[in-house]
Amino acid sequence: MPITQAFLEATLAKLGAARPVTYRKMFGGAGVYLDGFMFAVLDDDRVYFKVDDVNEGRYVEAGMDLFVYDPSKGATMPYREVPNNVWESSETLGEWIDASVEVVKRKKGGKKR
Repeated sequence: MPITQAFLEATLAKLGAARPVTYRKMFGGAGVYLDGFMFAVLDDDRVYFKVDDVNEGRYVEAGMDLFVYDPSKGATMPYREVPNNVWESSETLGEWIDASVEVVKRKKGGKKR
């Protein structure tokens, strides 16, 4: 199911209050960028941030799901849903955004858009 316009606008407003993000619609969802690095995926009116071994533990501890892009095959990508409590503070949200951008930068060949 694609993202709704209301969800997109509300999410971008919250993210934008924390960091100067941009976005690009894709495949019914959207990719969210900071300084040209895609750190988040919006799909089915849910937000997923990029994870790796360094930051994934706090998502797992909070019980957050991986992003499944093809449910029929159980195909996932290294993004996890953002916990509700992260949205309560722009400062906290900004820290989580920064941590996910660092994941992209660490990744060999991390591409800037």
